[in-house]
Amino acid sequence: MDTKVRVCVLQFERADSYEGNVEKAKRYLEEADSPDFALIGGELSLNESINCDPYLPLAEMASRFNCNVVAPVDANHRRFPGIREENYYSMHILNKDGDVVGIQNKQHFYWGEKRWFKHGSDVGVFKIDGIKIGLVRGLDIIYPHYAQFLKEAEILFFSTMAIDDIMLKLAKTRAWENRCYVVMSSFMGKYVGMNFVGNAAVIEPVPGIARGTGVFEGTNVMQHSGGEGLIQAELDIGYIRELKKENIN
Repeated sequence: MDTKVRVCVLQFERADSYEGNVEKAKRYLEEADSPDFALIGGELSLNESINCDPYLPLAEMASRFNCNVVAPVDANHRRFPGIREENYYSMHILNKDGDVVGIQNKQHFYWGEKRWFKHGSDVGVFKIDGIKIGLVRGLDIIYPHYAQFLKEAEILFFSTMAIDDIMLKLAKTRAWENRCYVVMSSFMGKYVGMNFVGNAAVIEPVPGIARGTGVFEGTNVMQHSGGEGLIQAELDIGYIRELKKENIN
């Protein structure tokens, strides 16, 4: 059984509209090498409007590029008809047919977000194409107890905003703790008076020399970019399953 999975990460400065963000994502996906999963992170949804249906362009992308699309979604009137306030910040997975097959609502907020969004409750792992997937957004990465709910995940997809490298460091920590790949995209450019740095990355855990002891040295950053564009990597899920098995034993 082939356990190799191709992932790509898109990262860019936001356009003037949600539709503009989607068009940027499409242009970069044109360059991708037949990915199984595409993370359109970095707060793609910042320009999203309650008046649009964000699922439609995301579903079209998934179908057109024949890949599972992972993206942040906010003001979704299909999920919350008639509601303009107190929705959920969330991460979504759409499968290759464009169907929503996973939603993870964010639990921890910056002070400015608390006014508009509800706290999520359940944290779960989704099985897509035989791969166990966890979703993380923003400040949720900070909390070890949140990550523990995702310990069965073989890949964590993480979308965030950061003005320094702290989120990248936390992503490395979660990859090490959970014995899983972390695929992340970070918002970049100026917003609310701050300058956000891009840290698109694909991270894998690295075991220690003494195999079978549960000793870990840290992580390997397979791909990384601080700019606009696309990064790609091939992930070996079989490798992760062996690491998790060793950790249990």
